[in-house]
Amino acid sequence: YFYHNPLNVIARMDKEKVDGFVLFNRLFQPDINAESEEHIKPFNLSHEKDHRLPLRFAGLLYDNINADICSSTGIYTGKDIAKMILAGANVVQMVSALYEKKINHIKTVLEELEGWMDKKNYTSLEDFRGKLSKKNVHDPWIYKRAQYVDILLGSQEILKKNPLP
Repeated sequence: YFYHNPLNVIARMDKEKVDGFVLFNRLFQPDINAESEEHIKPFNLSHEKDHRLPLRFAGLLYDNINADICSSTGIYTGKDIAKMILAGANVVQMVSALYEKKINHIKTVLEELEGWMDKKNYTSLEDFRGKLSKKNVHDPWIYKRAQYVDILLGSQEILKKNPLP
């Protein structure tokens, strides 16, 4: 139920005074080795493009719930953090990037975020939190599934710009 209708579940939990939501922890996905007929317990790290689902939900939920929004999954750079804050996240979680790049990567990411903020003349996260959320965006379709249909209908233009191999 949650996977198919997470917004309704989050809204119901928010009414019950939940303090925060993590969007989305990476789910454990077991596998099976067909040759040995044994379960495999893979350690699935996120990838740099995996941040789109939490980005979408942060943008949808910003200023629609009382709870804090923690965006997780696929956050590797300072710009990824900026994107999540622009969408409406209060905080982010970075795990896979630290496994891959080690703990010193935090310094790099913070420097990237601070550099981006300086370039944009932001002095705090609140200066841009939710700026590109559903509430504040001018395109009413940007966070809707209907944009997918719109993309499909305009696929010829997309294919012109990005031809298939």
